[in-house]
Amino acid sequence: MRILIRHFFLFIISFSITITFSQISNLPGLPYTKNFSKEEVKVGLKIFDISQGADGLLYFAQPGSLIEYDGFRWTKYTEGVQSDLRAVLYKDDKHIYTGGHGGFGYWYKTTNGKLKYKSLFFKKPIKEAPLLPVFSNIIEVQGKIYFQSFQLIYVFDPLTNQLNTIHADKGFSNLLSSKKRGFFQDVSVGLFEIINSEKKIIKGTEKISMDIVGVFVEKDNSLLIATKNNGFWCLKNNVLIKKDWTVNTRFEKFIITDIEKYSDNQYVVGTLRNGFYIISNDGEIGNHINKKRGISNNSILKVFNDINNNIWVSTESGISYVEINSNSKYLLDNNGRFGTVFTSYLKDSILYLGTNQGLFIKNINYPFSEPRLIDESLDRVLEIDEVDGEILVGSHKGLSLIKNNFFKTIHLEGGGWIFKKHPKFKDILYVGFYSGLAVFKKINNEWTFIKKFENFGESSRFLEFDQYGQIWIAHPQKGYYRLLLSPDGLELKEFEFYGVDNQTIEPYAYFTKIDGNLVFFNPKGFFFYDAIDNVFTKAKYPSEIFKGLHNINHISQNENVFWYSTPNTLGYVLRDQNHFKVNETVFYNIWDKHLNDFNKFKKIDKNIFGIGIENGIVFHNSDRLITSEINTTPIVKSIELISSKDTIRAPIGGKEEIKIPYSNNFIKIKIAIPKAPLGNSKLIQYRLKGLNNNWSNWINKLEINFPGLSSGDYILEMKSKTEDGITSEIISIPFYIQYPWYLNNWAIAFYVLTFIVVFIVYRAYLNMKNIKKVNQLIEIETQKRERQKEKFDLVKLEADKKLLLLKEENLNFEIKKKNAALASSTLNNIKKNELLMDLINDIKSIDSELLNSSLHYLIKKVIKKINSHLVDKEDWLTFQLHFSNSHSQFFQNINEKHPDLSPNEIKLCAYLKLNLSSKEIASLMNVAITSIEQSRYRLRKKFNLDKEENLLHYIQKF
Repeated sequence: MRILIRHFFLFIISFSITITFSQISNLPGLPYTKNFSKEEVKVGLKIFDISQGADGLLYFAQPGSLIEYDGFRWTKYTEGVQSDLRAVLYKDDKHIYTGGHGGFGYWYKTTNGKLKYKSLFFKKPIKEAPLLPVFSNIIEVQGKIYFQSFQLIYVFDPLTNQLNTIHADKGFSNLLSSKKRGFFQDVSVGLFEIINSEKKIIKGTEKISMDIVGVFVEKDNSLLIATKNNGFWCLKNNVLIKKDWTVNTRFEKFIITDIEKYSDNQYVVGTLRNGFYIISNDGEIGNHINKKRGISNNSILKVFNDINNNIWVSTESGISYVEINSNSKYLLDNNGRFGTVFTSYLKDSILYLGTNQGLFIKNINYPFSEPRLIDESLDRVLEIDEVDGEILVGSHKGLSLIKNNFFKTIHLEGGGWIFKKHPKFKDILYVGFYSGLAVFKKINNEWTFIKKFENFGESSRFLEFDQYGQIWIAHPQKGYYRLLLSPDGLELKEFEFYGVDNQTIEPYAYFTKIDGNLVFFNPKGFFFYDAIDNVFTKAKYPSEIFKGLHNINHISQNENVFWYSTPNTLGYVLRDQNHFKVNETVFYNIWDKHLNDFNKFKKIDKNIFGIGIENGIVFHNSDRLITSEINTTPIVKSIELISSKDTIRAPIGGKEEIKIPYSNNFIKIKIAIPKAPLGNSKLIQYRLKGLNNNWSNWINKLEINFPGLSSGDYILEMKSKTEDGITSEIISIPFYIQYPWYLNNWAIAFYVLTFIVVFIVYRAYLNMKNIKKVNQLIEIETQKRERQKEKFDLVKLEADKKLLLLKEENLNFEIKKKNAALASSTLNNIKKNELLMDLINDIKSIDSELLNSSLHYLIKKVIKKINSHLVDKEDWLTFQLHFSNSHSQFFQNINEKHPDLSPNEIKLCAYLKLNLSSKEIASLMNVAITSIEQSRYRLRKKFNLDKEENLLHYIQKF
């Protein structure tokens, strides 16, 4: 079913091409032609064969390499000595067959889009056989590939990889195919057909000596045979008859070098001496392109009809591309013959061209004739138009008239920009000049200058009437002028200026008429003029027509075709009710050559318009729709992953997500739209999901860069747009930029593990630190408490000390008191004893003086009694009590140290403790002082005291 649909579409395409070909061919001018130089291709340009892939890529076989062209880039592939190529045949991306000097093989695309070579056969030169076979033709018949050299045809079966051969009787001059049938000529033997890999001579061609260059199977199964030097022949019912075409004479003269089917009813014929022709199946010439008409050389080596039905030719000078299947033709001045075209007008078969060099005419019945200057007195022609059946010309010198091919001056004035008739008075004409506006009136059937409006000297290049009969003049840099005329249209009553101080106006101010309404436009938008309020109001409908277009500097409507130009583009909008479609890609090759606001889109004939450009004029058929089922979806040529150290070519064409190292996160994507005609712009739109989900503007760019993308998932989506505004299907390229090594899974696992370990260690550290801190706090608290305790103890100690001091004072007081008591008691005892001794002595003295003896006894008794009081034990006990209170441990200590002391010696020690003198001690003990001294001496001996040691000091220690 899909095959039937495909054939149906191909039939429709061919039918539309056939119908419209004559229409576009009748246009003056030539199709767009592009000649490629060696500097541009950067390889030698002697091309022997051309083939095209399913994706639109072109392949050129030339000595030294296979060249691939994507419509923008030329890529060269070589394979050493096997790169001297003569033939190429694209089968699929895995089998691009080539043959040449010495052998043949095929190229296949790798995952990154590059081509690799696989040799099927190659004969190396040896001394005995230095000559190598040259394989100059390749065809496919019934799935098998045929490689032709002069002596042999090799048959390659891709399914079994087997090679078989077909041998020539004398020599093969060619290898041809038509409608899946294969043919070859064995020189002077005949024309053969390949049937089941075997050769079979075609009856009626036996011993044919003509050099056959093409064989085509016709609808009635007859064969159309093109020969090199003998024109075209027909083989029908085994009878070979020469075609009675007049073109045969031309081809016999110019020699046919190559021929290809162009459409069902047309052929492209390349010649040795006069370029190439497109002829019908009746032998009628539809087009002829040679060096004079655009291509680089008249000597054609190879012709090729691409998927858009445009022609590629290889010549002795290189490669030329001719956009035959286009709705535009070009009349270019490449030699300075007529210059820049400002305006044009077609009258009958005469095309008038107003240029910067003057006024030229060209008869379109002779499409290859040159424009001819008709008046040398004119220089710059600015406008040509028909008014009341007369052709008026506005030029640098003023206003003129062309009548019966004669040139007549109407008025001399500096620069006739434009002329407009009064909408009410048909005999009044207004002409805008370099410096003002003039009025002309038709008198005696001739336009006569009446006057130039006074007080208005502005350049009047843009002039238009509004619905109220007012004249408007636009000056792009200043603004708008509204001119109010007198009722008879001959006087200027007043004018008003609307400049940049108006909030709706800024420089680059223009106007146009859309559906009869005057529309003002400038960078601020589209506006209508409101005569009641004398203001400009927003115009919604024109804004919708030109939606998405900016900086428009010229608009011209012709029914449903709205021509426009901007500083960078040129095109038109087609209106279908309330639907609008922009067409501008077809004018891509003149975007940099159009005249901006000097553009004039002049209707030449029916839907054919003329657009003046810097080096000529373009003729465009706005009604001719080139229908095609060709998908112009962009293809990815390469994906380069760039880092500071290296560049990686990523695989393309697969559905798998591309893994990109983080270090190569500068992404450069090269795109191609090889199926789009070469003369069209290559408009693409893209978005990178994961970075920005919004679509970009339409751009004429075939390389997209994304520098420094961060890690993560992305999807690049792209689409293209055809000349009729139809967008292609979206292609998607998913890719993933890996995280840097320090952020990959292993690194993250390491980081997690490290974090856990660090966390545990840190937790332990914190615990230890906390414990240490707690211990420190406890220690500090302990120390604080100890200090508080110490302080408390100190306070307490101080208090105790004070208490002890008080106690000590009290004790000392008590001791002092006791010592005082002891001392007092001892002193009293001493005084008492002294008194008693004195008393005894006195009594004894009395006794000695008494003569009465009876008193002696009494005196003795008294003395005895007194002596008893001198040694009274009670006194000692009292003394001992008081002494123990003051020196509680004395007796214990001294007894422990010296247990052998007698009671009197202890008494003596006690008295010595009190630091009493020997006399006082003797009194207390009621002994003689000498006894005390002796006792002291005995004590020293018992104490084993040295002579130097003081007895009192020693006793004070106890």
